[in-house]
Amino acid sequence: MKILARTDAVIIGGGWTGLLLAKELGARTSLSVVVLERGASRKTSDYFEGMDELDYAIRNRMMLDVSKETVTFRHSSKDRALPIRQFASFLPGSGLGGSGEHWNGTTPRFLPVCFEMYSRTLERYGAGRLPSNHAMQDWGITYDDLEPYYARAEQLLGISGAGQSALEGPRSTPYPTPPLKMGYFPALFAEAARKLGYHPFPRQLPI
Repeated sequence: MKILARTDAVIIGGGWTGLLLAKELGARTSLSVVVLERGASRKTSDYFEGMDELDYAIRNRMMLDVSKETVTFRHSSKDRALPIRQFASFLPGSGLGGSGEHWNGTTPRFLPVCFEMYSRTLERYGAGRLPSNHAMQDWGITYDDLEPYYARAEQLLGISGAGQSALEGPRSTPYPTPPLKMGYFPALFAEAARKLGYHPFPRQLPI
């Protein structure tokens, strides 16, 4: 057995969480850091030379193989845990980059009202409009509290966007990456909204 050199920190998994943590430790401390990733590393050329649509888009080749390893779920503590055999919208990635490898480049922020839903509902409608058994709560932090962290994460991850929208909270920094190209169906939707007198704000540029 080969014994590797001693290191200060070992991070298991080279997805977004592991890689960003390694980046922060490397930038903020003098610790030696090793990231262990069992999946394959891919080159940019792999994406346009060796990845056919059926294999990767339909059969999910770069995703976690749920027939070999999966998460489990149960509806209550009395139930037996059962394996999830088919993922829905979130597909855990396999390989360097993890799920970030097939990410679409956009990450919308929560609206300011989401953080203060309870207090804003009381202010607008009064306590009498809420059922007695409601579970609505404020987050305990506001959008303004979180905005600097949104901005930092967007810069680190290269979030793509088209600028400040009237539908979102104020931004302290612009998007670091230009808008993505808009596909055919989003373009149809935006055009239909305009014809109905609405003002769509797509995060992509028309192709």
